[in-house]
Amino acid sequence: MKFYTNKDLKGTTNLQGTATINLKEDIEGKFSGKVLKKGTEIVVSGLQYDTLMDVIDDGNCEWDLIVDRDDNNRDCFTLSYVEGQTNFGVQSVNC
Repeated sequence: MKFYTNKDLKGTTNLQGTATINLKEDIEGKFSGKVLKKGTEIVVSGLQYDTLMDVIDDGNCEWDLIVDRDDNNRDCFTLSYVEGQTNFGVQSVNC
């Protein structure tokens, strides 16, 4: 399943200025308790894209990614980019 940090991108073919990440483990939402399963793809855009690039450049970071869920609500999911504990991978960067 694919999720978006900006629901307006859902269904579009123009993903310029975004990155697609995939989860390496199940991650539970901070507010809803909903779980995004291992293998889930998330299209990251806007300020969250900028944060993702900063995290990759800096390394050793955790941050909360805000995701539009499939029920039209948002939730925060903690992503970790720490040596030996990274819970996501970058699938593509769409410049």
